Amino acid sequence: MEYNIVQSENHQKMTIKGKPEVIIIVFLSIWVSACMTPLLSFPFIAYDSLYSMGTKTLTCEHSAVKKVICQQKSEHLLGYVNSEETTWKDITQADFHLITRKNGNNEQWITLKNDGQEITIFSDRMSTSLNIEANELTTWVERFNKFVNSSDGKIELVYPANQQWQVLFLPCLLLLFPMFGLSLAYLLLQWHCLTFDREQQSLIWEVQTIFGKRNYQFLLTNIQDIKLTKVRGSKGGTFYYIKIYITGRKSPIPLVSNSITTAQNMAHNLGRFLRINVQDLTNI
Repeated sequence: MEYNIVQSENHQKMTIKGKPEVIIIVFLSIWVSACMTPLLSFPFIAYDSLYSMGTKTLTCEHSAVKKVICQQKSEHLLGYVNSEETTWKDITQADFHLITRKNGNNEQWITLKNDGQEITIFSDRMSTSLNIEANELTTWVERFNKFVNSSDGKIELVYPANQQWQVLFLPCLLLLFPMFGLSLAYLLLQWHCLTFDREQQSLIWEVQTIFGKRNYQFLLTNIQDIKLTKVRGSKGGTFYYIKIYITGRKSPIPLVSNSITTAQNMAHNLGRFLRINVQDLTNI
């Protein structure tokens, strides 16, 4: 962060202004733009995901000529939009198919026979874990084949159209990128202004972020200590912190710089102005 120290002519007021470095602003501009790009596709992907959520209901019944007619009703958007209906006539048999994979993800589906044709009804080939067990589907197929040769009025099979809430994973993932970009911009794009006023015996700390400005006010007599410390970054960089400790405040006011000369000059100027000894811990 770049700092500018200004003192009044009568030396009764000292202002420290800090702003992000240009390289940080350029980096964030590129990074945040990339993070915001997924928002352009979010409405389309979110709508497709929500639209696919729903259930399918297969209803079969005997017609007047004792033929079996099956109608499949596909709901979309959890039933908030018009459903789609498909009808098959003269159904003679249902078959259950199961393929066991080595990785444990089995494929199972149900077909209906109609004049030599096989019509796939239930299938988890494109999606697994639909919360329907193989024995449940096998039982339904057995019941259906008995139903074909009986005079029962109706039989149904209801199952989810997909993995339901799991389809929302991709839209939520797209939202993570903008949220991460805004969080990074909030942390790095900050403008600080500390005004030390001897006449008013006050310290006014202004923090400007992308979400607005915050003001804090303290008494100069409550400033307990000023420490200059050194912190090594995870990638080998070194940062120098000026920490201003104030009575009644849990955490100190931090001023950070990547230049030891800038940090020492600022800390010593601040110490002389406030008549407080600065603890220089950069050698530790």
